[in-house]
This record gives sequence, structure tokens and C-alpha cells, in this order.
Amino acid sequence: MLVSLVPHLPRITKKGFGNEDLSTHQLEYCDRRDQRSTRNLCLFTLINFMKSFPSLGRKFFGDCDKQLTDIMLPYIKAAVSPAILENEIKKIELSQLQLG
Repeated sequence: MLVSLVPHLPRITKKGFGNEDLSTHQLEYCDRRDQRSTRNLCLFTLINFMKSFPSLGRKFFGDCDKQLTDIMLPYIKAAVSPAILENEIKKIELSQLQLG
């Protein structure tokens, strides 16, 4: 699945993913005929997979071909890692609220 997403990911630039604010993207309204919408859906699929299965994703990208790793590393740095970090912080905050 992770490899099949690669050709459909949005183009990444030094500024990120263009002018688009990914936090306002609504996946439930994804129009598969719209290329930008489809690319964002693929990016969010990658992010959510890595948030749900971070150790499996790290193992996959650690063992895969260097060419694929070189392509995916900018996405992991720009979108996936911050999303995983934010997810973990939310879990900690939630657990502290439940304890307090």
C-alpha cells in the first residue's frame, strides 16, 4: 500500500506542499476526479497509516530500496513526523486529564 501511494503524493517544495493548508482539507469530500484532492487523500493515507503503525512504517522504510526511501523521506520529514509527534502529545495530554 505504501509503495502504491508514491506516484499520487502531492509535489513537495522547500515550503512544504504549496500554498495549501492541509489542516483544512476534508477527506470525506474527496473528489477522485480532482487531482489535488486525490493527492491530498494519498498524503493523509500515508500520515494516518504511520500514526497508527509507526513501528511497522519505520521497519518498512528501513528495509526498502534506497530509491524509495529517497523519495519518501521529504514526506516523512515534512508531514508524517510532525503528525506523529502531535498525535503522541495529544495522547499524553489526554492521559493527564484522565488522571487529574
